[in-house]
Amino acid sequence: MKKIILGIFACMSLTVFGQSANNSNSFGSGFRLAMDEVDGHPFLINDWYQGNLVKNDGSVTEKMPLNYNLLENAVATTKMLNGQKTYVKLNNADYSGFMITDDKNNVHLYKKILGPEFTKAKKEDKFYLIVDAPNNSILLETNKKFKDPNASGWSAATTTNKRGKYVESTEVYVKTSKGTFSKVKLNNKDITKVLDDKGKELKDFIASKKLKIKEAADLIPVMTYYRTLK
Repeated sequence: MKKIILGIFACMSLTVFGQSANNSNSFGSGFRLAMDEVDGHPFLINDWYQGNLVKNDGSVTEKMPLNYNLLENAVATTKMLNGQKTYVKLNNADYSGFMITDDKNNVHLYKKILGPEFTKAKKEDKFYLIVDAPNNSILLETNKKFKDPNASGWSAATTTNKRGKYVESTEVYVKTSKGTFSKVKLNNKDITKVLDDKGKELKDFIASKKLKIKEAADLIPVMTYYRTLK
């Protein structure tokens, strides 16, 4: 599989319609949202690139347009409905992951990680970017929140001259010797603190290699070395 990299995707211009698992024409929260009414969108990426879903039995679907609604925690695809491009939420329970290939032919692999698999257990299962595939020891989680500058609720943001906006944040997790994922800050000191069972060895390794951990991919040689330690 090609090396996974993070990139900036082309801007999306389609109008979005919510569609629940039973194909009703609304989000669970009940609204229709045009992309120009707010700043940003609730999706993982800005365009619907071709990708494959990985089923629970390990088989892979045919290529289809894919995206991930971060607010809904729902993998989605697109289809034409009444002459407009719409998106349809898929059943997360049917899939263990998905792959998206961008316009530069870079493959982005996402795997479902269960809530109890984290050192501090999470309330729900979600899909995370595997930074060091196929080793699965570094995860990148992307989150989005909607901020309304006027008041709570969607109507206030769409009926005044101040637009609401989606704010994106990311978290990085590493797999510990206990088999659980722990959140880590992107600096040299914190990785040795989180993986304190081999903290001294990792500190010496980082110093000897003159590594600077500033982004998730910088953790790959550290985690590769960590897995060799007994």
